[in-house]
Amino acid sequence: MLVNRFKNYILDLFSFHKTSLYLLFLLIIVDFAFIILHCMNMYGVIERNNLYFIEDDNSYSEVFQYIKELWIFLILIFIAVKKKIFPYVIWSLLFLYLLFDDSLSLHENIGEYLSNYFEIQSGLGIRSVDFGELIVSFSVGISFTFFLVLGYLKSNKTIKKVFQHLSIFILLLAFFGVFIDILHVFFNDNNKLGLFEDGGEMIVMSIILAYVFNLLDKNFNLQLV
Repeated sequence: MLVNRFKNYILDLFSFHKTSLYLLFLLIIVDFAFIILHCMNMYGVIERNNLYFIEDDNSYSEVFQYIKELWIFLILIFIAVKKKIFPYVIWSLLFLYLLFDDSLSLHENIGEYLSNYFEIQSGLGIRSVDFGELIVSFSVGISFTFFLVLGYLKSNKTIKKVFQHLSIFILLLAFFGVFIDILHVFFNDNNKLGLFEDGGEMIVMSIILAYVFNLLDKNFNLQLV
């Protein structure tokens, strides 16, 4: 019984229209292309170029990630304005923050400032700057969670389901971006865990983009295919 309910929930989570499935397929292909290019670059199969590394800021894959986050923000804010669904504004602002955080290294820079200002000490194999970054990420997460919970409580059943789905995707992003990142630092692994962390974030963000595009399709009946 529980297995069937879980199966039905996953099927509902990925009940995309045909156009959105095509978009997801194309996004995933590009993500894996960047991952393969990263591996070829890392192991010297091709001439070394830092722009091919998925872990480096402003690399080709990172710029692609920024574009996905921008599209997610624009789609959600468009739906929120056109359909007058205010809770979607909160989600759009969350992805706008993620865009600024990724492109401007907000939590890294602020985390480093906090670790120096409060003289946070390293411990448990984790650097002081990483503790500072965790404080920033936790504070931002709590702030958005507060407003998202308020938006959820004031929403109808359909919008609540969207909230649940997006929350699952955000937890997946947090798993790769926070938990795997901590393991990455703790084990001082610069290859496998780093690839798993950034590659996982890329794929999850592609799924989110396809999901919100599907949401756009459902709300406006695009009928592109």
